[in-house]
Amino acid sequence: MGWRPVVLPLLGLGLGLLAAGCAVSAVDLRDSLDLNQASFLDKLAEQVLIDEFSACTARPYDERTTFPANQSTPDAGGKPDGPLQAIHTLIARVKEGHPSHAESLQILEETLADWKGTSYRRLDLHKLRKVVEVIKQWYVHVDFDEDALAEDGSRFAQLLLAYNKAYFGDIRYTAGPGTGSGLRAVARVTSDGFIDRNGNVWRFPGRSVEVTKEPGQRLATASSQVDSRRIVADLTRVFLEAFFDAAFREPAVEGATALRIQWKAAGRPYPSFDAERPPIPLDAFARVTRDALRAEAAVTSEVGKAVRGGSIFSTQNETLAAGLETAAGVIAKKLVEHGGFCYFQTIQQGERRKEGIKD
Repeated sequence: MGWRPVVLPLLGLGLGLLAAGCAVSAVDLRDSLDLNQASFLDKLAEQVLIDEFSACTARPYDERTTFPANQSTPDAGGKPDGPLQAIHTLIARVKEGHPSHAESLQILEETLADWKGTSYRRLDLHKLRKVVEVIKQWYVHVDFDEDALAEDGSRFAQLLLAYNKAYFGDIRYTAGPGTGSGLRAVARVTSDGFIDRNGNVWRFPGRSVEVTKEPGQRLATASSQVDSRRIVADLTRVFLEAFFDAAFREPAVEGATALRIQWKAAGRPYPSFDAERPPIPLDAFARVTRDALRAEAAVTSEVGKAVRGGSIFSTQNETLAAGLETAAGVIAKKLVEHGGFCYFQTIQQGERRKEGIKD
């Protein structure tokens, strides 16, 4: 069994209460928080664009092709299923190497299928609770073994390992220059933190921030207080970012942690956003990012109010509430990122065809 950082079991501190019963099983997100793909499809007047959008959302970015107007990517039931198909494919690939790991991830697909079935307007808290429990299991019970994950060739395993190492600082120690006494000091080198594909930075709050005062002198100060709510929220976010990035693989900006991975059996490196040949215009990229963050804020707020309202969990269960609201918010963000990126990519492809421009 591989060594695990002591801080990881904190993820289970509040989540051990997940077995408690719930008086209310769903959060009503109402029409004002519509995450339905229809909001994108309504803007696509041509059937060929609708079919291409559906096909786009069913595949990760680096595996997409242009489908004919009468062809779309079917799920197991023979119907187009958009992002659920990309997620199903990811879990199937994980299953090839680690069947037990894939089985634990199945709850994510089930939760999304259930949420999609209500046009993303009612989120089942029982299923969301299971999602957070699975994340805890990956960190604590499945055994977060760096050596095992490093040998795992799946994109998800490599992203999860890299994101976690970056979040905790990707700590390395190097030998410094020799001194007059012949001793060589050891210096610590750390990363800036986990940087998501949009450039946002997340870092373990227990790490110190090194500030340069004078040449050759540094002052270390604590970044923020370590508490279970913050850690549960952050580790939930890191896990889901790795999962959905592995499934969708929308291009990342310069400096993103995903772009620093030395890929092994997974094949192609993670896609980067090429400003010289952008898959969507830069202003559209900014729009997708804003819309995704708004979705995260809205869903996080609604779920946070529900799980702190007294009818579901007691106010003493703040750690659990942090995990649930973060999970819901990040899932919403990643779905809107994926759908929005495909929408603008589909529009751009349509405009290129009209202008007679070949890709």
